[in-house]
Amino acid sequence: MKTRTSSHAPGRRLAGPAAALALAVLAGCAQRPRVDAPARPIPLSLAVPGESAAIATPSFTFSPGDEFELRVTDAGQFNQTVRVRPDGSASLPPIGELRLQGRTVEDVQAELRTRMETMAGSASRREYLLHPNDEIEIKFPFTAQFNEVVRIRPDGKVQLQMVGAVQAEGLSPEELQRDLIARYAQWLRRPELAVIARTVNSQNVRTSEGRGRAGLRGLDPVIIVRGFQMPQVFVGGEVAKPGTLAYRPGLSLLQAVVESGGQLPSGDSMQLVVLRRRPDDGVDVIHRAFEGSVTRSPEQDMVLRPYDVVVIPKSGVANLADTLNQNVFNLVPFLRNSALGASYLINGNTYRP
Repeated sequence: MKTRTSSHAPGRRLAGPAAALALAVLAGCAQRPRVDAPARPIPLSLAVPGESAAIATPSFTFSPGDEFELRVTDAGQFNQTVRVRPDGSASLPPIGELRLQGRTVEDVQAELRTRMETMAGSASRREYLLHPNDEIEIKFPFTAQFNEVVRIRPDGKVQLQMVGAVQAEGLSPEELQRDLIARYAQWLRRPELAVIARTVNSQNVRTSEGRGRAGLRGLDPVIIVRGFQMPQVFVGGEVAKPGTLAYRPGLSLLQAVVESGGQLPSGDSMQLVVLRRRPDDGVDVIHRAFEGSVTRSPEQDMVLRPYDVVVIPKSGVANLADTLNQNVFNLVPFLRNSALGASYLINGNTYRP
């Protein structure tokens, strides 16, 4: 018996017991399967379908694995080479953690300048605070026999003749000077002395607004990109060659689909979506409702951005064909080779199981 192809509606013509069996199996599969919600859903926002395709060529943005050099003029101690971690961030001493993924070089440089200014603290009333291992000199201009050069111990104290152990850590040299004058007054009639910091081990200072850090005010950090990951776009679903494509400025949605082998007849271009990640790690879902196939609706074309994901889902008819193959013909093999064999007519194309 010849195979019959329907020209009126997509589907498969079956007769007799086979038709009843198919209907029974499909009825059992008609229930929608339960889908567990993801543990950490990605926040989505629906983009306007009529978004203009005239999108400016995007600037370079950081991605995991990118490597850059931080240069700070007049402050070479801050120069460093940094690689963006897989989580999209990096640690930059003494700035701390910095989010980089999806951000431009100019944006990151501006944040670094702001952070350095904030860490510097107020410009008024800046005092250095002594730390362990700092070396200080206690100098008496009129009683030189009491002069001493000492190093602050790990416990924050210094040992001085006549007055014993004195707490120095956390004090400014001026505060320590006033404390020592009061202590030496028990032994000297009119003690006069100066506390001179000879070597220091910290850049922390005390300002009128709290703690700050010396050497950060007015700096101009510069980022030099040394290595980066080649940007890509991803095309999946019902295309001939799903996978990744090298991104280039001006790459459009239509070009990406064509370079992926084109849309398969089983694809539903009306449900095509573009997933675009935002800097805050959310995802924009851009719907593009193409009529018929992607190539027949050039007015719906749009310019892609690096790391966009293009997905063409299966059509409802294609899903029905898969259901028949999986639940009828694979379970009842004799139907595939029997006189009851048939074919699918999907979007004007004939398919045989």
